[in-house]
Amino acid sequence: MDVLPRPLSEEVFRQLATAGIIVILVAVVARVVLVFVDRIVPRLTGRTKTALDDLIINAVRTPLFVFIVLLAVRGALTQLTFLDETWRQVLEGLVFVGFVLVGYVFVYRLIGNLLSWYGRSLATKTETTVDEQLVPFLRRVIQLVVAAIALIMIMDHFGFDISALVATLGVSSLAFALAAQAFLADTIAGFLIMTDRPFSVGDRIQLPQGVMGEYGDWGDVAEIGVRSTRIRSTDGVLLTVPNSKLTNEVVINFSHSESPNLRVRLRVAVAPDSEIVERALAEIERIALQDPDIVHEPRAPEVVVREIEAYDVLLELRFYVDDARKMRRTKSRVTEEILRAFEEKGIEIATPMQVVHVVQEESAGR
Repeated sequence: MDVLPRPLSEEVFRQLATAGIIVILVAVVARVVLVFVDRIVPRLTGRTKTALDDLIINAVRTPLFVFIVLLAVRGALTQLTFLDETWRQVLEGLVFVGFVLVGYVFVYRLIGNLLSWYGRSLATKTETTVDEQLVPFLRRVIQLVVAAIALIMIMDHFGFDISALVATLGVSSLAFALAAQAFLADTIAGFLIMTDRPFSVGDRIQLPQGVMGEYGDWGDVAEIGVRSTRIRSTDGVLLTVPNSKLTNEVVINFSHSESPNLRVRLRVAVAPDSEIVERALAEIERIALQDPDIVHEPRAPEVVVREIEAYDVLLELRFYVDDARKMRRTKSRVTEEILRAFEEKGIEIATPMQVVHVVQEESAGR
């Protein structure tokens, strides 16, 4: 099929020249717009505190130029009246494909730049590798989704039956979601941990019972990943815990920065004697005030009478430490000092007692 009539007439050359001039002029104008964007806009965006606007402009500039040129090409096609309907549809279809590809590149670059900016900003706050793990994963997912949408739009424009393709993609997505349910749950949980920040790398946390198994329920956060979090137990074992287990249960953070000092309770039962109780209170307070790891903020250590029972008096020492890793060690050391002082001072520690009353029944014959 011939594209141009034969012989080429003066009118045909005039139409081609007009179309070419339109495309060239619009391309020049688009180039001027880019020069304005490159020189003027950075001066304005340089006054802002973030680089977000620079990333948006970087994503827009090239697709914008190509989009303007494609508009010029589409307008120039209207000048070519000598084209038959078949070739006109082919050329307009190619221009439509160009528009779709420009839109794909624009959306992908814009979202990719936003994710990169968000990842870097989040990583500086959480001290995690979110920009190295989460952002590439999301960028890949978005690339596949946008590419699928672009392909469907192109196929629909050229008259292909896309209902079967859409149904296939839907079934495939459902099957993938079911197969990767645990992975997706852990990944979403990892994203929530990185944004909500219930704990950070280096924090000492207490997990629900059963999560760490035989290694207890205490540990230090070593790394926060997209799918899992690595926790070093107090035994030195590095455990990999799925993130979904950390978002669906209560996790206690002992290293939070809002109020880092932690209170420890220590109970001692002494004999129910007023003199012994008074001496015990004095000794326990003296030991607590001299311990180097006990802090006086937000409150100085104090000893109180907790309970009075029939055969003992329960005393309670309350003190604060500035690090969760000192809680058990300090409690153990203070307990040893109390036992040693009680032994030296003759302070009796209460022991469980059971009183049995024996009642002698009178003989039946009396």
